[in-house]
Amino acid sequence: MWAALVARADALRRDGETSGDGETLLAAVSAYRDALDFAPRATAAKDWAATQSYLGGALRLLGSTEEDPANLHGAIGACRAALEVFTLQDNPLDWARTQALLGAAVTVLGERQGDPNLLREAAECYRIATEGYTRDAARLEWARMRRNRGAVLALLGEQTADAAVLGEAVASYRAALQEYDRTNSPLDWAMTQSNLGHALRVMGERLDDPAVLEGAVTACREALGEYTRERAPTDWAMTQTNLANALAALGAREPRPARLAEAIAAYRAALEGFCGPGAEGYRAVVRFNLALAERRLAELA
Repeated sequence: MWAALVARADALRRDGETSGDGETLLAAVSAYRDALDFAPRATAAKDWAATQSYLGGALRLLGSTEEDPANLHGAIGACRAALEVFTLQDNPLDWARTQALLGAAVTVLGERQGDPNLLREAAECYRIATEGYTRDAARLEWARMRRNRGAVLALLGEQTADAAVLGEAVASYRAALQEYDRTNSPLDWAMTQSNLGHALRVMGERLDDPAVLEGAVTACREALGEYTRERAPTDWAMTQTNLANALAALGAREPRPARLAEAIAAYRAALEGFCGPGAEGYRAVVRFNLALAERRLAELA
């Protein structure tokens, strides 16, 4: 009965994650909680811990769709409960997966609350997860943990204006790219390149360093070699935005109209890609940045 309930919950979680439907995710949470009744910790500790881990993942997805942080706190509690049973020594992959799920929930809560300590905790979760997802035994999961850690550190560095933390984010992304291969993992490779471009742009602005900003432009253009509008329209638009931001930052430091013209073209491309019903927030930010770039270009004329 436990296995059947978990399988049903897994299917609901996948459907809810794909559709973004809160009711489906709520049904998944309910199914995982029902499964816990058939896996008591006292007699089925590993099944209980696995269910707690899965429950944490579902609660994080559900909490991400809600303003109330209660389900995010529930996700954190469920993952921590699982980690009372799973250990690095005895259950390295289950332990690492749960550390990653904990990191994801803490990241959402930390970003939402603007709490740098929570972001530091999330980054540490991803760091220690690589002790279970070792590079030799699980290289792609190892790379994913490095990329996720980079994303959290980029958030933290941007929030605190700390160039050293941004440098750690860049190093994490570059470590992930040692394993993500454009041939064998093209979309993961492209995502990491795009994220690297964002982190380099923020760091370049913080340090006022055109060379770092040039690196951001290069990384974004690399990503656009795989992200096409037809293949991954939203990711393509996000990367066009990252590229435009880096070009605009360069254009603000160098009186070269060509940089700003390139930024304007990239912003306009991004607007074409952000066309779904949930993209208006992105479009508003891009329009604002586009107007700034157009004004700067006009001032150089």
